Amino acid sequence: MEKRKKIFRIIIIVLSVAVLLFAGVRIYLQTLLPEIDGELRGSAVTESVTITRDSWGVPHITANNEHDAYYALGYTVAQDRLFQMELQRRLAKGELAEILGPELLETDKQFRTYLFRHTAEKMVSDAGEICPESLECFEAFLDGVNYFVETGPLPVEFKMLGIKPEKFTPVDSASFLGYMNYSFTEGIVTDSLATIIKQKYPEINTEELFPGYTREEPVTIMESQAYYNGETSKVPVARADETQSSNGTEYEVGPISEKDLTLLIKGVMKTADQVPVFTGSNSWVIGPSRSESGSAILANDPHVVYSNPGVWYEAQLKYPGHENYGYYVPLVPFPFMAHNSTRGWAITMFENDDLDLYAETFKPGDDSSVMYKGDWAKVKTLKEKIKVKGGEDSELVIRITPHGPVITDFIDGYSGKPLAMWTTFSQVENPVLDFLYLLVNAKDITQFEQALSMLAAPGLNVSYVDSTGNIAWWAVGRIPVRPPHMNSKIVLDGASGRDEYLGFLPFEENPQLLNPESGIIITANNLSTSNSLGPIRNLEGYWMPSDRAARITELLSSKEKWSLEDMKTVQNDVKAYNADWILKTITGIVEKNNQDKGLSPLESSALEILKEWDCVYNEKSAAPSLYEHLTYHVLKEGVGDEFGEENFKQYGEIADHWNFFKAFIQEPESKLWDNVNTDVTETREDVVMSAFRSTVAELEKNYGSDIKKWTWGDVCKIEYVHPIGMKKPFNLIFNIGPYAVPGGYEVINIFGCNAGEHDFKVKWGPSTRRLIDYADVEHSFSILPTGNSGNFLSPYYSHQADMYLRGEYRGVVFTEEQIQQDKNHELVMIPK
Repeated sequence: MEKRKKIFRIIIIVLSVAVLLFAGVRIYLQTLLPEIDGELRGSAVTESVTITRDSWGVPHITANNEHDAYYALGYTVAQDRLFQMELQRRLAKGELAEILGPELLETDKQFRTYLFRHTAEKMVSDAGEICPESLECFEAFLDGVNYFVETGPLPVEFKMLGIKPEKFTPVDSASFLGYMNYSFTEGIVTDSLATIIKQKYPEINTEELFPGYTREEPVTIMESQAYYNGETSKVPVARADETQSSNGTEYEVGPISEKDLTLLIKGVMKTADQVPVFTGSNSWVIGPSRSESGSAILANDPHVVYSNPGVWYEAQLKYPGHENYGYYVPLVPFPFMAHNSTRGWAITMFENDDLDLYAETFKPGDDSSVMYKGDWAKVKTLKEKIKVKGGEDSELVIRITPHGPVITDFIDGYSGKPLAMWTTFSQVENPVLDFLYLLVNAKDITQFEQALSMLAAPGLNVSYVDSTGNIAWWAVGRIPVRPPHMNSKIVLDGASGRDEYLGFLPFEENPQLLNPESGIIITANNLSTSNSLGPIRNLEGYWMPSDRAARITELLSSKEKWSLEDMKTVQNDVKAYNADWILKTITGIVEKNNQDKGLSPLESSALEILKEWDCVYNEKSAAPSLYEHLTYHVLKEGVGDEFGEENFKQYGEIADHWNFFKAFIQEPESKLWDNVNTDVTETREDVVMSAFRSTVAELEKNYGSDIKKWTWGDVCKIEYVHPIGMKKPFNLIFNIGPYAVPGGYEVINIFGCNAGEHDFKVKWGPSTRRLIDYADVEHSFSILPTGNSGNFLSPYYSHQADMYLRGEYRGVVFTEEQIQQDKNHELVMIPK
């Protein structure tokens, strides 16, 4: 008995100590949260500034002048997102290995080779080329950031890594603006894969596997208008004769091995998996003639690879003559999306092709010379030293040809022709800071358009509405003019001069719409137009599949007048536009083969579920799970042999895998159905039947023989991963989720996975959902995937996650009356 009492006392003592330790740690961690109430003296504001946080943690900054407003914004963003800002600048400048160790060394080499920092240094050093007002705001913002770095409590992540942030500089922010152009990964991967196929199987037309919109009736922004004619009608498409092949005459650039190009692809995709990348988006604007309110409506949900905290920081900035409720990238003082009482705008990715890879020919025995336009040209060389935590410094040599940096030199094992990367971003003057400053300060649509004309890259679709009833859209960015023969989706010849750019399209000739007759403009990363643009016969790009654009157009054509509440339903729509006819094709083949080969009871049940599916991604239904697995297996068994296992995974990451699939499944005569690795000739029927059996077998193996347990909610999950949470057990502290998702691939409410990886881990989706009606701009809507704060103990870290997944919205706190009614915290910055 005494022994039991002793053990019991020991247990009580251990538990008590554990509770005290936990309480002590939590109290300590609470001291690391920023002070967001009271008065702050000693800062560099010239007059008092009020920072009011609402119940969602969104700061509303009211100042008496521009300098103080941006200073307070910098201080406020640093309070909520300092660790994210630290990682963002290190990512863009190639300095992650210094704090995270050798695992990030290749990422650092990659981003240094892309020259984001060098481009930023040039931009900042040419201060005379930057609008003075823009530069003053930028410097005030960074002064505010640095004041918090000097005086505020550092987030716990800094303590865990044992680092203290250095002073933030304009080069840090400008480098990250370069990183935002990193959507060009699609171009590197697509061009490399197409070159592999072209060299490995010269009898295959690469356009078949990388078709863009050339193998379908394209749903375009300009031609596929959402007219209402009183009855349900087919989504309008461009005429078939308007869509021409993008391939021109090709010639050999010399062999580049599959091994070498695979190494390049793997390196690019590994980095893309580690960092947030802009992948797509939906946006549409509705004019007064089509809205119930009689005013313009804006709807926007930009798609980004999920991270924790998320990519956007919401804040409202007000000072005399200026007001914007904006969505900020934490390192940049100007919002990319915003609205005020008179105008609002949204962005999606243009997806234009503004990148090319060139196979370079260096002079034998002389790496300082490269063949360019038939003659030897000088090569610039940069030498970099990369600090590595827990290891020796790493040396990096970057060769820069007239086309751009050689992006294959740092890849271990690469032995083929050096490949240089040409991008609009690095080759053309690109005053991004002025573009953003003038955008947020535009007073009318004319000034707004003038600001848009300044941006060279990245390519953006910008949608616009205002209180006078205007709706508009512009494809923004410099569009390259290429020679007619040039196929920009393969590696090009850097030596002869045949594949050089001819110039750029003037901005006024870019695709654009102003107050179209239909009263609606829809963008979903689809092809802008099928018409010629000046000397450009066919606009080239890495267009996302047209499914989302078609579904939005179908819905918005279904009735004449739309309300803001209706927009919530559209944004959260999860019906797969093309699934119905795809499944009819596949199930028809399976039923026909069933007569000869027979199906098991489980296979028969699966077939019936697919035949009865309404094409809606319901979390409680097994049909989406069957559909996603089935289309994967058809694609893999159809063309996995041509790509090989590793490159098929990467093919599943790019948009063209689905553009191809939609055409492929309708073409029983395609030679690609045959497996090149077997002696027999496989047909579409053989592949589809085998894929169907593989689908059922895989789901049974992973989820059991009870088909009711194959629900989409059990199969597809999302987890918002914090950089520290990538390592266990810190995932339990910093990560949010996992959760079942209410959407899928290429539906409006997209939750995208890498089809090639086939792991059903959601990677990207809506980074926010915004809705604004200019009849009642005071009652707009927004939602973030997690929360506005990056501090994991903050009440604003994750409290929007459940709402976001349920398709709910929160009201935007906008007017002064609303701010005071919803005030949770108030910090007043007082001059020295």
